[in-house]
Amino acid sequence: MFALLLTGFAALPAHLALASPGGQLRVLVQGPWTCEMPGDAARRPVAVPAENFRIAPDSSYYVGAASGNYLRLGDRLTMTSGPFVGNRYRVKSEATLRRLDGDGQETGVRCVRAGAAGSNGTDAPETDGL
Repeated sequence: MFALLLTGFAALPAHLALASPGGQLRVLVQGPWTCEMPGDAARRPVAVPAENFRIAPDSSYYVGAASGNYLRLGDRLTMTSGPFVGNRYRVKSEATLRRLDGDGQETGVRCVRAGAAGSNGTDAPETDGL
């Protein structure tokens, strides 16, 4: 029986066999991320510069000269140290995050990888149906 279980485990793809309980361990695209309150057909997005950050190697981020670390598991991102310690986000795409409140519900703040929309189009930010 044990040998049968091992055989079944070995047949799983590596990303499933090594997945952690909170989701697959991942990182964010490096570079600047700008945050805003999204607009719609009647109003433009409103920048929220106090929420902006820059992603660096080794699961690090910077806010000005201050730095911290983050943890990304699946579609959840948590700032684990530094100026934004405790901030949580839902990863909507590789170029878009949504800030979460204390209850895990999405707030109005959206953070977008700066310059992502002008790239090859495969990591374009979410459009909220617009």
